[in-house]
Amino acid sequence: MLRQIVKDYEVIDPIVNSTLMPAGESASPKELIFHILQDNAAKVQVLDIGFGKGNLGEVIKANPQTAHWSVDGVDGFEGSCNHPALFERKIYRNVWHGLAQAVPSDRFAQYDIICLLDVIEHLTADTARWLLRTLLTSMGPNAFLFVSTPLWFYPQHSQQSGDLEEHLIGVPASAMMALTPVMYAMNHPLIGGFVLSKRSLDFIEFFQPTTDKSFSYEKGLHVANAVGFQGVPGKFFRLG
Repeated sequence: MLRQIVKDYEVIDPIVNSTLMPAGESASPKELIFHILQDNAAKVQVLDIGFGKGNLGEVIKANPQTAHWSVDGVDGFEGSCNHPALFERKIYRNVWHGLAQAVPSDRFAQYDIICLLDVIEHLTADTARWLLRTLLTSMGPNAFLFVSTPLWFYPQHSQQSGDLEEHLIGVPASAMMALTPVMYAMNHPLIGGFVLSKRSLDFIEFFQPTTDKSFSYEKGLHVANAVGFQGVPGKFFRLG
């Protein structure tokens, strides 16, 4: 179930008396978002799923070329949705508290870019596959899905009650490259960012994450090299 916290930049249903703190630090190559569209001056609608501390929204609003973009956020952690300092700065236009699985699929069609940064590794393999399929199916024909994830089983556990921080799967570079991204980038430690288009839906069956916790950084790096993933931090690779 989704509960709207912010509507048109105004807090309409604040969560009060919460001791939970905003979570969601991310090493994803967020700057990739500035290279997705041909015209950043256009009126752009962004959905940030699992926005955490709001780092992606901050990056978008801090760039003069994208400050006019409208950014909506969904997060399943109460602490992220009880963040008055973020909301006072008018970073997110609309914010919903709830899981991405609860978002009506027809709502995804209104966005030009849907962001899933460091989210899928927190899901089960089946849920991650279902969510990617749903997003790719539901988004508009000219929209893009921006996904980032560690390309290995990055060990991480919960820090607070209900924070959804535990990592449940590892995603090899082969699983993401099989989705035929239009472009990608990498940050240390082997955190890949991938821009997917509608064509990725044709290859969704090849998205195969692993629950094997021994899928180490070293193994992830071997897989990345084997599939030709160009792991050069700070560089963007366009595949067409």
